Amino acid sequence: MKDFEAERERIRKSPPPELVAEAAANPGGSVAPIDSDYIGHPDGFIPGEAIQGIWLVDADGNLTGEFEENPNYGPPKDEFAKLTEPDHWLGWLGEDPAKAVRDAIANCLHQQAPNAVLEWAKIREDSRFFTGGRPSRDDENVMLVTRAGLAVSFALSVT
Repeated sequence: MKDFEAERERIRKSPPPELVAEAAANPGGSVAPIDSDYIGHPDGFIPGEAIQGIWLVDADGNLTGEFEENPNYGPPKDEFAKLTEPDHWLGWLGEDPAKAVRDAIANCLHQQAPNAVLEWAKIREDSRFFTGGRPSRDDENVMLVTRAGLAVSFALSVT
């Protein structure tokens, strides 16, 4: 992980114009420097780990000089909680549903570009589930799954 203490001190003494402009546009709020090494496109999805921390802004839109580090700053990691947290049966995906979905995404990418490497994937919104079935002929208290589906909104980084 990078050491930003010297950079923070430089910004405290002489803030870059773009940081000053963002502060002026966010009085009473904060501005966040983003590490471009961790994002693929400046107008795209920004993983939380790419945010170095936040500079606090006073009520007049001036930087206060106070910086709060992001404890999660660093290389982005997979995030599949929005898939696995809901109380929905995902047995059809095996013992590790997150791994099954990640592997399916990686396989799809690999089919399009054989050298593609999935660096990270994050489920961005609550997943949508569909499970259908019919009663067992042998035991009406048992439901046999006949179809299952899953829709997820995700962001990823691939090389």
